[in-house]
Amino acid sequence: MLQQTRMEVVLPYFHRFLDRFPSIPALASASDDEVVAAWSGLGYYRRARMLRDGAAVVVQRFNGEIPKHIDDLLTIPGIGRYTAGAIASIAFGQRAAIVDGNVARVTARLFGSDGDSWSRATALVEGCHSPRDFNQGLMELGALVCTPRNPACPACPVRTQCVAAATGRAEELPAPKPKKAPRELSIDLYLIADRRGHVLMRREAGPLMNAMYHLPHGDTSLLTGRPLETTARKLVGAFKHTVTTRKIAFAVFSAELSSRIADSVDEYEWIDPALMREVPHPSYVRKALEMWRDSGALHVRRTKRL
Repeated sequence: MLQQTRMEVVLPYFHRFLDRFPSIPALASASDDEVVAAWSGLGYYRRARMLRDGAAVVVQRFNGEIPKHIDDLLTIPGIGRYTAGAIASIAFGQRAAIVDGNVARVTARLFGSDGDSWSRATALVEGCHSPRDFNQGLMELGALVCTPRNPACPACPVRTQCVAAATGRAEELPAPKPKKAPRELSIDLYLIADRRGHVLMRREAGPLMNAMYHLPHGDTSLLTGRPLETTARKLVGAFKHTVTTRKIAFAVFSAELSSRIADSVDEYEWIDPALMREVPHPSYVRKALEMWRDSGALHVRRTKRL
């Protein structure tokens, strides 16, 4: 959960996730919808699916016990080099390296140049007494002392061994990587309710948020599917939201369908907004529903329900 997401955001999700899936077998037996619903709001939903798939492999191949060796860990879906090193060193005391942005920054400054962070971190951890404490300390050093800007070199416990500190190059290393320019999009979201107050949702089939439930939308390159034809559109509000490298300006409308849904009826479903926690959906859908509710603009369709 902490990959790509801040600690203060993760904590409440973490506790709810463990309450819902208290063991590896419980997670392994869960459906995609159950896992993604518990993850909804954290983004990067492939992480949730891979976590469930990894749990299934641990049950099938390792009798429900997480293996302690790097080679075995790397065969589990969703576990890459970083996660394998974290599990092996922190959980099992193995001499395995962990390289995140903080560690890469520390090693670049310590050795005085950009280079193979993994080789450097591996050499360092192999010579330590406690891999568990060393790896966590190295990450904390980067997070709290050897920061990207204005590093606290006088307070650093390894400043006498640091080439960058000795040469006055701490601010220069590591060299910044070019950032991908964000795409800016404008998307209309339509809130269409039946007589019960259930909201029309569309099941996404594209690569970005596959199997997630979305509100019907206007023309956009973010989601797949044809936009719905709507009438009686009334603006409820607007907000901005970022999805990976996309900066999106959402406009939220209460609306009615102008005709029946053709050709793709199976993609749509009427869902009670009170039960959204039970279905997988991105966090911006929740924002739109809350805006709709708070505005008092709930719009009930009077025509025959599809």
